[in-house]
Amino acid sequence: MKERVDFFDDANKALGFTVLEGDPRYHYFSAVMKFVPGAAAGTTDAIWNSTYVPVGDTGPPEHIKQIGILLFKSLANAAKAN
Repeated sequence: MKERVDFFDDANKALGFTVLEGDPRYHYFSAVMKFVPGAAAGTTDAIWNSTYVPVGDTGPPEHIKQIGILLFKSLANAAKAN
């Protein structure tokens, strides 16, 4: 898969990317991830917004949820280690 990072905003804790090629399920897929302080002290909420155009009746990108969960767990583990 070939992706492009559209922006990385360290000050606002946000990242945007677009899938350019390699996923036959979508004509277009773009996402923005933003991290904000959570409701409880010492927690962080992750907000993931995506825009996509599926091929045929592919439907919503349910498989992306698992990728997102793994990504967020990896980021949390890296933050704990530092």
